[in-house]
Amino acid sequence: MQLVLGIIIGILLTIGTAFVLDSGRSPVCPAGGIGCPIVNWDEADTRFHHAKEGVESAWHRLVHS
Repeated sequence: MQLVLGIIIGILLTIGTAFVLDSGRSPVCPAGGIGCPIVNWDEADTRFHHAKEGVESAWHRLVHS
């Protein structure tokens, strides 16, 4: 249980750190430019919503089958 909680906390800390570090940077910059964001947040948002829809769809099929 401690391992699972440690992994979850580690993931959340990593995402939180990247978000804080990216908060003062411009959202668009040339590839490899200095001051570019660490994470492409638009792509992360798209992938998150796609994964969320997949989980919701699987849950719906599981519950209603």
